[in-house]
Amino acid sequence: MATHYPELRLAEPGRHVVRVCAGVSCRVNGSLALLRELEQRLGVETGHTTADGEVTLEEADCCFVCSVAPVVEVDHAYLGAPSADAVLAAARAPHAGHPALPFGIAMTGPLAVAATVAAPTKALLPAGTTARARWEALVARARRAEAGETRLLVATGSCGLARGAAATRDALRDAVARAGLGATVEDGACSGLCHAQPVVEVLTPDVPRLTVERVTPDRVPALLRLLQGAADSGFATSAWPHVAHPVLGGQERCLAERWGVIRPGSLDDALRAGSYAALAKVLDGGDPGAVAAAVKAAGLLGRGGAYFPAAVKWEGCHAARGAPKYLVANGEEGEPGIFKDRHLMEADPHRLLEGMLLAAYAAGASHGILYIHGEANLSAARCAEAVREAHAAGLLGPRVLGTDFAFEVEIRRGAGGFVLGEETALLESIEGKRAMPRPKPPFPVEVGVHGRPTVINNVETLSAVPLIVGGRPEAARTKLFGLSGHVARPGVVEAAPPLTLRRLIDGLGGGLATGRPLGAVVIGGPS
Repeated sequence: MATHYPELRLAEPGRHVVRVCAGVSCRVNGSLALLRELEQRLGVETGHTTADGEVTLEEADCCFVCSVAPVVEVDHAYLGAPSADAVLAAARAPHAGHPALPFGIAMTGPLAVAATVAAPTKALLPAGTTARARWEALVARARRAEAGETRLLVATGSCGLARGAAATRDALRDAVARAGLGATVEDGACSGLCHAQPVVEVLTPDVPRLTVERVTPDRVPALLRLLQGAADSGFATSAWPHVAHPVLGGQERCLAERWGVIRPGSLDDALRAGSYAALAKVLDGGDPGAVAAAVKAAGLLGRGGAYFPAAVKWEGCHAARGAPKYLVANGEEGEPGIFKDRHLMEADPHRLLEGMLLAAYAAGASHGILYIHGEANLSAARCAEAVREAHAAGLLGPRVLGTDFAFEVEIRRGAGGFVLGEETALLESIEGKRAMPRPKPPFPVEVGVHGRPTVINNVETLSAVPLIVGGRPEAARTKLFGLSGHVARPGVVEAAPPLTLRRLIDGLGGGLATGRPLGAVVIGGPS
């Protein structure tokens, strides 16, 4: 068991662990040369610990922050395209070594795979006779809580943090306070513009969104001068020209439309943006089959790689005998070079939760498991916050929005390893075993978690469901793509067919960054 999962070790590591990514995007951007230099500077071979017991140097299969390659992980914190000096400075920094992982990683059987979310508070359901009325009361409460002032959302996603977004946020927060500017500085998420990190989104009511790229701490004064000038004009629309972003404006954004413009774990922001409206409508209708029918009509296919019709799984589970029934949201995303699901979980977890609720209602499931990769700590933390807030608002629990529909969500963590993305291997891991695929049949919709009927959907699949059920069937057509390697604008884009490699690489990706002819394109991950 211990040798099966990369995150489990048989020997105590040093006080600091340095892991250099050897994934395909990092390799082509020089990670192996960086690894050799670190070996020489530390005087230790990869896989070993320095003589003083301070630093363990390891090679990682993939850190899944491919857009800022090459990536080095130091004590669970990512560094994007660092020098050897920067890596060593971080590894020798006077801090306490490995930080505690978020919300208590607990042992379940032989594996550290369960994340215990804080005990949900008793739901404070608003008054109302229907699910729609209760949802409207939640929205009204969220609108009353809105400050109505300018908000500066710093893109503190995994890619942004790897490029120093935390320092930018702190410098900006200090500068705004000293200037007495009527604005708040908060954590946001990456809009997919990983190449432009650190990014700051300037959001003012009734004023077009302003996306400011590459805001390093030394550039904060210049941004503040721009903001002060805009404030003097009352943040009028003329304060800055509204120009469609060359990347964002060239996409068909459905799933990614709220990335960067809402606070990731904030239920209030999600409600103001329309979250859980589709759920309320469906619950008042009282027909689980209507959800499957809408998704089937839109033609939503599974985004985990197999492209199996999503609604067919739900119908199979609904018809299967046995209880309780489970819905598993597959956020493992363990294939090297893939990082689109992390953007969804880091940027808009409430849309994912609503998708889980709708799918569970259609499938007859009462228990949800959100399985997140063991290294995706930020995804797990933001999803856990969303679960807590949704439960407290009565959107999860024994009576969802005051109806007879009951649904609980549990967050589980992996311990590394590629094959976990295969759905039956995922089930094995949930049950505390080696992540080995099961023979089929029987299929999970009949015999899944603990032998019970189980639906397994990818995070991207579930995130499309609220849009489709809410009347936007075009969400079944778009697809998220992670662009990395030698492309000029690495990041995550969303587009719909017809789609060519030329449009992805030259149009949305900005072409090659090397000035050399294109040598190869890896599609769909290395395997």
